[in-house]
Amino acid sequence: MNKYKFFINPAFDPACPGGCLEGDDVYAWLQSKAAPMSDALPGEKDFAALSQRLLLEGAKDLLIWDDLLKAAEMTYFAELTPLQGPSIDFCCGYGFWTGRILGKIDLGVDLFPEDGPYRRTIEGFRDHDFIGGAYRSVLQADVTEELPVPDNFFQSVVSVCSLEHIERADRVLATMARIVKPGGKVFLSLQTNRYIETFAKIFHPDYVGWVRENFCMHRDRAWRDWEELVLGAGFRITGRRFVLPTREAALKALAYWEEPFAPVLGDLGLERAVKEIPQFRAHYYDLVRRWSAGLAAPDDACIVCLTCEKKI
Repeated sequence: MNKYKFFINPAFDPACPGGCLEGDDVYAWLQSKAAPMSDALPGEKDFAALSQRLLLEGAKDLLIWDDLLKAAEMTYFAELTPLQGPSIDFCCGYGFWTGRILGKIDLGVDLFPEDGPYRRTIEGFRDHDFIGGAYRSVLQADVTEELPVPDNFFQSVVSVCSLEHIERADRVLATMARIVKPGGKVFLSLQTNRYIETFAKIFHPDYVGWVRENFCMHRDRAWRDWEELVLGAGFRITGRRFVLPTREAALKALAYWEEPFAPVLGDLGLERAVKEIPQFRAHYYDLVRRWSAGLAAPDDACIVCLTCEKKI
């Protein structure tokens, strides 16, 4: 096997910090921790309350597009918790929302690219205290390639709006099918073609192209196309939820323009108003609660959330 950067949360296993390890060593460590990983810890349940608290604590900025995008999606995941371990998060990034919502994740896997809009380092993940201690280990690897993890090992597999950014999503689903236990659960959130189509209705093609390029949006799949891909990987779908209707996606797009983390909308000073005016803050987070509970008609949904099991 190849060598991998693999770090272990010292609060979970102080005897093995990890580092640059042979794939066989990563594999063996995971096998040795199957029993202690087979627990389930609660996470945050109320997305609106969590978002408000993080804003007031200074842990996040007021990004309306982020609340719009994540409210219903994270509510879906919150309702699944506590997740039974061992658990794995594909394309974990720095797990800002998932680390808080899911409570604990036994293994996060990410490419941790050195450049591009998703540039980040695995060392940064470690230095963020494994995202507030939520992750027990983290692996730098290309999820479209063979991973050094055992077959039929994980009880819970999670992927949060990541497969639409991967050209060979079929390979990732094949790996999920290999590593999830029979009867284990795979939880996916997936952007549909309606998402970028909404951008295309509002913005010039040059800006839509910029969004595609900078956020690695390779293929536009309708929700039925996603289901076909998932079923083809050997799963059966036991539940689905359609969220982020195009009307909310349009508001998200407008709140996103032109630079997502410094949007023009920020010039209105809404963050200060939300922080300093209680009535304004209550109104805004009532909207976030409405977004959290919102559903969409299947053909109007920009995100589909699928609950899956491996066929036995």
